[in-house]
Order: sequence, then structure tokens, then C-alpha cells
Amino acid sequence: MASKTISLKEEAYERLKALKTSDKSFSDVVLELTEDKKKGLEKLRDVKTDYTVEELIEDREEEEFSDERREDLLR
Repeated sequence: MASKTISLKEEAYERLKALKTSDKSFSDVVLELTEDKKKGLEKLRDVKTDYTVEELIEDREEEEFSDERREDLLR
């Protein structure tokens, strides 16, 4: 079976790790989460994090700004 290496932010890794059990691989967790979007989102809702929804939205907005800025610099 082929495999791929991916990079994750620390928070994404911690969320996946929280869903992983000893009998599952990270691949199993990703496959479960992507099998049924609603089911996956419900599982993620139960993952404990130190971030508030507002902080996650703010982080995402900052990333979008950085992406736009990077694109502008590359032009």
C-alpha cells in the first residue's frame, strides 16, 4: 500500500491524535472523518481544545490575509 507524507499544524495533529485509539492508525481516523462529512464534524465537535471558536476564526482570517499578502508579493 502506498503512503504519502503530509504536514499538519500542531493543533490539527492534536485533534487527530485525540480521535486516534490504540487499534486505529492516523489513516483510519482520516478515512472515518472523511467518510461522512456530518459524522466527521460531529466527532470533531467532541475534541477538547484550548481554543475558542472566535480564536479559531481569527486565526483562519489571519491565515487568509497572509495567503493574500503572499500572492501579492509573488506577482
